[in-house]
Amino acid sequence: MVLSIKDAERQEDHDLRHWDGAARRQFTRAIVSGGAWIVIAKIVSQLSQIAMFLLAARMLSPADFGLFAFVSAIAMLLVVVAEGGWAEFLMKSQDGADCFDQVATISLCSGGILTIVGLIGTGLFCALTVSVEQSWLLALLSCWMLPAALTATFDGMLIVSGRLHQRALVRVAGELIGLLTAVALLSLGARASALAAAKIACQLVLLIGSAAATMRLPRLRLTASMFVEIIAFSRQIVGNRLVVFLGTYSGTLVVGSFLGVADAGFYRAAERVVSVLSELMGEPARSLSWVVFRRAHGQPGASTRSTGQAGARFVLVLLAIAAPMYLGLAQISEPVVRLLLGGDWMPAATIIPFLCLRQLLLSPGYINEASLSVIEQIHYRLPITLLNVVVSLAAVIVFARYGLRELAIVQCFTAAFALASCIGLQSKVAMVDWAQISRGIILLILPASLLMIVTVMAVPGMSSDMSWRVVLFLQIATGALTYVLVLTALLWLSRRVHWLNF
Repeated sequence: MVLSIKDAERQEDHDLRHWDGAARRQFTRAIVSGGAWIVIAKIVSQLSQIAMFLLAARMLSPADFGLFAFVSAIAMLLVVVAEGGWAEFLMKSQDGADCFDQVATISLCSGGILTIVGLIGTGLFCALTVSVEQSWLLALLSCWMLPAALTATFDGMLIVSGRLHQRALVRVAGELIGLLTAVALLSLGARASALAAAKIACQLVLLIGSAAATMRLPRLRLTASMFVEIIAFSRQIVGNRLVVFLGTYSGTLVVGSFLGVADAGFYRAAERVVSVLSELMGEPARSLSWVVFRRAHGQPGASTRSTGQAGARFVLVLLAIAAPMYLGLAQISEPVVRLLLGGDWMPAATIIPFLCLRQLLLSPGYINEASLSVIEQIHYRLPITLLNVVVSLAAVIVFARYGLRELAIVQCFTAAFALASCIGLQSKVAMVDWAQISRGIILLILPASLLMIVTVMAVPGMSSDMSWRVVLFLQIATGALTYVLVLTALLWLSRRVHWLNF
């Protein structure tokens, strides 16, 4: 019996080592091409959202911006429920058109119900507070639910069918239309409602474009067995996302409640600057992780171990990209805020370094959804995520009243706790080799990051007679060059002395 197990393990290793070369090259090309389209779309999306954010910061007061951030956070809560994990269900399902029809039917129901819930809540809010501007914002954002829910279904269909370039083009068009809508309405003095209208315009373009790209419309039908299966999966996805949502937006909501919408504006502005990086990496990382893990799990002789090996490589590459971006932004936060937002927003600069560290610690969690879903173990994620968010929310509620800086510092500690739980989950369930990841961090990423930090810190002292804009450019250029050169040298050395077994 022992010999047969060892023989099977040797055969599995043989199959993995001798995976057909042509298939490997084709898969690599598909990954690179798909990833390139995703990154292009995300870059355009980020540029348009940055432009919208900068325009809003220049034309709105911190209080107006904080009002939109506070109200849109409430609307996002409903959007998370409305989207329901429909795209992910299609991505994991092996069924065809019939599955799409039934998922689309459920998405229409969820979007319609939550739109009605949002409008009813708006009426009650207006009656209780007599706040016309906030009520108008809530009413506008309630109209976001239905197109968002249905778009999620078409989005999943595009990914399953491999139409990543069409998906990217649709997203580019949606973001540009949203930006133009915001520019037009802000120039007309629409204030915070201009940003809400821009979100709706963007979402409608995404819906229409995705439907056109899939070249089909759903037929309304739903069987009892499929309903049970979809809801069972959706409960896991929505539960996790609601918990993550509370962790992500709890700062804005609590700051707005305890310190007022002006401080909520500063806090959200700092988060928005950091999220330029996290969103640029987050969506490509999540989308590519689904492709990588599905491919690794679907190979002949594949097992949880092979999926875990793919996860270890993926996390190490992700951290190698994330570390210089977050650590670099943390060092240049003040000139970045002065350049992008102006002097009125400088309180946001003091908390950006801590938010950068928080996001860096949370980066390995990008793979949890895909890595656990493909091995049918997604149910392990919700309890861990819930624990992390309870700890984070409790800390936010306790420390928010002491000030923005104190709140940002405590969130670094809660992110470290979340990282520890993430490592345990990935190691025990998804079989991700965190010993190898840690070795890669210590031998490759950490030395390159430290030398980059030293370089960036040394630039201002050597260029004191230059303008702060020139100094900022030199810090970015020299820091990036130092990191790339050091990391490249260490990678070459690691291959020569076999530091890593990837």
